[in-house]
Amino acid sequence: MKKLVLFTLLLSGLFMNKLSAQIVFQSDFETWTGVEAVTGWDGSKTNIIATGDSARKDSVAPYHGSYCVSLVNASTTAKRFSTQPMSITAGTIYNIRFYVKGTGSIRTGLNGVRQSTGFGYEYGSYIAVSSPTWTAYTQTLLADSTNSAAQFLFSIKSTVAPANLALDSVTITAEGTASPQTLYNIQYTTATPANSPFMNKYVTTGGIVTAVYNSGTPPTQSGYYIESKGATAWSAVNVYDYSHPVAMGDSISFSGQVQEYYNETEIANVVNFTKVSSGNALPAPVIVGFDKIQNEKYEGMLVKIKDATEVRYNAPAAWYVFADSTAGIDTVDNVIYTYNYTQSKKYTITGVVHFEYANWIEPRNINDIDSINVTSGIAEYKKDLADMNIYPNPNNGLFTVSVTAQGEEPNMTMTLCDLTGRVVYSEQRSSHPGTSSWPVNTNGLEKGIYLLELSNSQYKTVKKVIVQ
Repeated sequence: MKKLVLFTLLLSGLFMNKLSAQIVFQSDFETWTGVEAVTGWDGSKTNIIATGDSARKDSVAPYHGSYCVSLVNASTTAKRFSTQPMSITAGTIYNIRFYVKGTGSIRTGLNGVRQSTGFGYEYGSYIAVSSPTWTAYTQTLLADSTNSAAQFLFSIKSTVAPANLALDSVTITAEGTASPQTLYNIQYTTATPANSPFMNKYVTTGGIVTAVYNSGTPPTQSGYYIESKGATAWSAVNVYDYSHPVAMGDSISFSGQVQEYYNETEIANVVNFTKVSSGNALPAPVIVGFDKIQNEKYEGMLVKIKDATEVRYNAPAAWYVFADSTAGIDTVDNVIYTYNYTQSKKYTITGVVHFEYANWIEPRNINDIDSINVTSGIAEYKKDLADMNIYPNPNNGLFTVSVTAQGEEPNMTMTLCDLTGRVVYSEQRSSHPGTSSWPVNTNGLEKGIYLLELSNSQYKTVKKVIVQ
């Protein structure tokens, strides 16, 4: 009797799970009112029906029934084939399953979303198709808006005659909502290759922004890194997001799709974005050696490498190869910040770990680069700065800086930055051999931790300033 009850419960659970995926649209392209007019399609966002392009009735070996649709667009500029308007619900994951054959590129999309950014469209990734036989594909899209007149669509480009692309048996189902996950859950894996266990799934997550990177001309935000506070491994990720401006120290939450982009775990298609707070203290960087940096658990993390020496410069790519005391060798890159390192000097370098064929360190601003001069004679380093003192420290924004220089230095820059790299005070100074002192007045500066840098064309020294 217990076995019968257990079997009944299991069967009931399977049946309920089956029902939880609600079908919202199906099409086998069986009902046509014209050569280029099929029931349920040709919505207002369709632009493939034009001279030289088509979404035509096709009866040559359909996947199911008597007809399929032939999609023709030889251009590398995509054209759309959309459904009639239908209702979508914010926060819902929509699964689009379809069959395709022929030659060309195709992806799914959704119009009537991203109302907060005014963009209006969301897309999956392009699928390169080159096969004479039918193949099933599935893509998922997460709606960030409720809309009674949304249109699902296929975006098509680069089709090749005579096959072009044939599409059949489209099913769209509502699959529930994005699952809440920690960054640790998203990143941690023992698999080879080290893909996220949530690859291609939608999750809701968040963290502290530790770095922001730009692209384009003029440069604009194309993504950022987030990390869980207090974490030492497996708890950071690259977020590919150009729609929601952020700054280092922002605490954010959002939903998005976990992807593996050339083996770097990233989250894309960001929706339901919320900036919880700003100006938060950044997570402390994890101190690691170059012999350990290639471990997957540091991907995306904020790390610090101590006493590294540049051993090679790749001029065409503008990145540097460093070695440290662990006998490890690794690359310091310039995706976020560019700096001209000097051979025969040691550096302590902070940055996020970015994966591009291997793990690279990405410093974020000048404050991530701390130079330690390698002494090889007083004559060679007579202008080296040493023994910088700040007093009182902590202070209320009023303090004195003293520095001992081994030679006269008429062109020094004194810069005070917050932990996001924003310059809050800067002025030129000159020193003489021995000790020089200067008052600094930043009265009214917000309470917090700042970094004071004193530099010339060759050297710099940096110290922490605490304003209370």
